[in-house]
Amino acid sequence: MKGLIIASAILLPLAYPASACDALVKASEALNRGDEVGARSAAAPASTKACSSTEAALTQRVAALATFNRIANAVGAGARLDTFEGELEAVRSDVGGPWQILDALGDIDRERKHYERAATYYQQALEDAANEELTPEWMAPDKAYILRLNRLASEMRLAAARPVKLAMRGACKFSYRGVSIRKKATPVRYVFGTAEFTPEGLQSAKDLFECLKSAKPEAITLIGHTDQVGSAEANRKLSLARAEALANYLVDAGYKGKWTTVGKGEDEPFKPDDPSAYDQAMLHQLDRRVEVDVEK
Repeated sequence: MKGLIIASAILLPLAYPASACDALVKASEALNRGDEVGARSAAAPASTKACSSTEAALTQRVAALATFNRIANAVGAGARLDTFEGELEAVRSDVGGPWQILDALGDIDRERKHYERAATYYQQALEDAANEELTPEWMAPDKAYILRLNRLASEMRLAAARPVKLAMRGACKFSYRGVSIRKKATPVRYVFGTAEFTPEGLQSAKDLFECLKSAKPEAITLIGHTDQVGSAEANRKLSLARAEALANYLVDAGYKGKWTTVGKGEDEPFKPDDPSAYDQAMLHQLDRRVEVDVEK
């Protein structure tokens, strides 16, 4: 389990020099001195009456980070993250974020092998981190962490028994806070040994079409991958046939951009964050995927 990162609002007064409402400034000051009670008091409805709706939402998020920091400190001292699940869920329910809370919930469900829920939380964390209005620069993850969130969202999506959408809140994106993510691994499932979609695979194919319809890439490359069961040549042919089946579906559904297909077979197995967390059958499931490489 990756260590939780303590959040600081030390730059908040600089980010909002004259326009910040008093509650937002007080909450950020409380966060910086580790005063969770003070941050919550500043975020109370009675304290944010003079704030704009965005400022009030930010004040709530600063208070949420004060709670997150307490939990992160406890986990750093040896406490189990999952013992704080109720608190994290309560904050998520009240505030809708911030991404640190969603990331922590994803870590809990990944540890429990609840892959569908973990994929949902990681994807929501990624999208929340990209919301520049509610996640100002001081609150945002760096490039490496954005890539981590995307990687874990993709891995959990591949591991989940049921399809998990490529976008949770609004349009599908291939860039987050200027960090380009050209490839998305899609969990399109096929009948064993064939290029025929399973019902779950068809649902994932539909989701990919909706993603491409909103993102509008000029061109895509669909890259098929298989596990290592069977001969290398047969797997290369099967991976190409599956990529082509997905391409044909997307075109029939209305995709207007250019497209090409590539079959990698078993040559590029998926690299999970922690291979020891999976048995061999699940590792094979992660290998069986189609990657979408977009060109804007």
